Amino acid sequence: MAIELSELKTKSGHPVLRANFVKEVTVADAEGYHAKLVPGAKYDGWGHLVVGNITGVSSEVRKVLSSQKTDARNPVPVALILTSALARMAAALTMRLTDNSNSDSFKSEEEGLAWLDGRMAEFLRKR
Repeated sequence: MAIELSELKTKSGHPVLRANFVKEVTVADAEGYHAKLVPGAKYDGWGHLVVGNITGVSSEVRKVLSSQKTDARNPVPVALILTSALARMAAALTMRLTDNSNSDSFKSEEEGLAWLDGRMAEFLRKR
């Protein structure tokens, strides 16, 4: 499988889905992953910790992954783990341009989980 999923909890016990992009992700892989995130699905309302080859996905795959139907006023928190400083800068710019205030990029999974811990509390309070 191109996207390996595992379930985590933050320090405060908030549920987080860890998605590891381990090899080239196809549109079918992205659609299968996306189906697990939509309202009513198993991981609806979970925070997301995304690791692996995130920057190497095609524009078609990015389109599927960004089509998740979420509450625009209270999107699910997403922490992207990007080891490259250049990739983090590009991600930060993209998130600002798309006005996605509930996503951020981090150098390590520990930093991402710590950020998710605070964001999930706020997300769940508003839900």
